Amino acid sequence: MALQASGAISLANIQTEFGGSNPIGLNEYYRNGSYVGGGAPNVPTSGTIDFADFYGAQAAIVLTISSNAANQNILTLATAAGYTAGTDTTPIIVNINSGVTVSGSGTYALRTGVLNASSSLTINISGAVDGFFGANGGVPAGSGAAGGDALYWETSGTSVVNVLSGGSLRGGGGGGGGGGQRGGRYNVWDGKDCQGGISYGSYGATGSTAFGTAGGTGGTGTYGGGLSGCESQFVGSGGGGGAAGFALRKNSKTVTLNNSGTVAGSAA
Repeated sequence: MALQASGAISLANIQTEFGGSNPIGLNEYYRNGSYVGGGAPNVPTSGTIDFADFYGAQAAIVLTISSNAANQNILTLATAAGYTAGTDTTPIIVNINSGVTVSGSGTYALRTGVLNASSSLTINISGAVDGFFGANGGVPAGSGAAGGDALYWETSGTSVVNVLSGGSLRGGGGGGGGGGQRGGRYNVWDGKDCQGGISYGSYGATGSTAFGTAGGTGGTGTYGGGLSGCESQFVGSGGGGGAAGFALRKNSKTVTLNNSGTVAGSAA
């Protein structure tokens, strides 16, 4: 239930509405922090804070991810906590604890699901949200696969993502391109023809990969021994790297991203 719209509000009233453990202070209840979300639009995010800022403020459902997890859906987590997207306008706050990794395995590491349009969503990342890496291309010259998105946005309410100090939001790196075709050369020249056994070189190196970046192009193959001019198989160029996954794929939604940690990859 929302706090009253006028009259005296006590710290105990605020604690009852928003939670928190004693001893408490008013400066624990800034908006977009651990307790207060978009349901308290008049509460500041920093600086001077006053009891009157809490008139009409509404508590949020607070979801805490405290251990490593994969392929998380915020709507699913909120529904398990009693949220009903069709009728519920309660703000939602998601806290990802320090030392915790939310990872993607073949799909988005974290997605919002479609919440009620009147429900604000605030995500506080003290740990890591990491998209999966794309597969490397095979040899010769296979293309690397695309990396996975870390955070996939589907909801249209007021939306804030806070990457806190020590936290990270990283799209998966694209897979490296496969190495290029190795070359082969005959070992003997009899004055008229190339003949004898064939010496092969090496396939090119697989392209590099890193969080939030496209995969590198595979290296060109090499020749081994044998005679120059007696090629039985020419070397080839490496395959192209895969595209990077998004750190935050907004899908044309309006999302405020505040970064005091690490963001690797596009947020668009």
